[in-house]
Amino acid sequence: MSRSVFLLAPGGSLDMAVQAFRNGADGVYVGLYGWSRRTKEYELRLHDIKEMVRIAEEMGKEVRVAMNTAFSSTEYDAFVDVVKSLQGIGVHGVILNDVGAVAVAKKVAPQMEVHVSAGMNAINIEDMWFYRELGADMVVSPCNLTVEEIREIKRYVPVGIEVFLHSNTCFTYLGKCLMSSYFRHEWQFDEFGKNHFLGSPNRGGYCHRVCKAKWSSDGKPVVMRNDMFLAFDNLEDWIEAGVDCLKIQGREYNPSLVGEIVRFYRRVIDEILCKGFLENKDGYKAELVRISERRDRERDKRTFSVLEEVAEEAPLTL
Repeated sequence: MSRSVFLLAPGGSLDMAVQAFRNGADGVYVGLYGWSRRTKEYELRLHDIKEMVRIAEEMGKEVRVAMNTAFSSTEYDAFVDVVKSLQGIGVHGVILNDVGAVAVAKKVAPQMEVHVSAGMNAINIEDMWFYRELGADMVVSPCNLTVEEIREIKRYVPVGIEVFLHSNTCFTYLGKCLMSSYFRHEWQFDEFGKNHFLGSPNRGGYCHRVCKAKWSSDGKPVVMRNDMFLAFDNLEDWIEAGVDCLKIQGREYNPSLVGEIVRFYRRVIDEILCKGFLENKDGYKAELVRISERRDRERDKRTFSVLEEVAEEAPLTL
């Protein structure tokens, strides 16, 4: 295939970003402290992001910053200031989760790309056109979209499309779940005056994954789906359909695991772009199963940790 596909990896720390770059990622995405749906240990402050940009530029890579929470009216000035600062230190693009944020960012920081988060649930051609006309350069597709839907979007809308390679599907649309807020609702202001809205990932807190607890109804178990999503089986089709960026989720994973996942997908993507297909797909699939098992173990540890934080406040069975 005579085209390129951008491989985007998580950058939960400077070490993780370096691991991703060395193993073949074209860029990383990082979470800005207080603005990115993660606990503070997986978010970076501005001076750390500046250092990451410096490293990325030396290696010919890019840094994108997730600010995928909705800001309040009292946080408008802080949002504008930090977006301008990100442009000033050389960040390539911001990932946003609010219509107003997209419009403001494009206005105050025109040199940075604006990417629409998967949490905005752009799922059809009209959605894509709306965000494109608002100024979006890239739209992150929810895992729910099919290859055929992506192909039609690329046919009619001149906007970049980003697809998750390695993620989890939510039993609701991403960004629309309110379950954590029922178990924790706490305001916590940092030294910059930013409210972290603990219990609300959509406002600056993080998800407690209460859907992963053991639920029951009338004595019968109730399973809320939160399955792993892998684009591997249809990866040739995703690329042929015109996907511009392939994204790996995992800012909370061990940096060595992220490096291993990046290295795997770098080999896979390069072979597809060179040959149009994978010669030994079964061999790659076996390797991916092994990597996924390690990934699941790390995710399960994290899930237990965030569930424990609300277990005393809610009747959860872990």
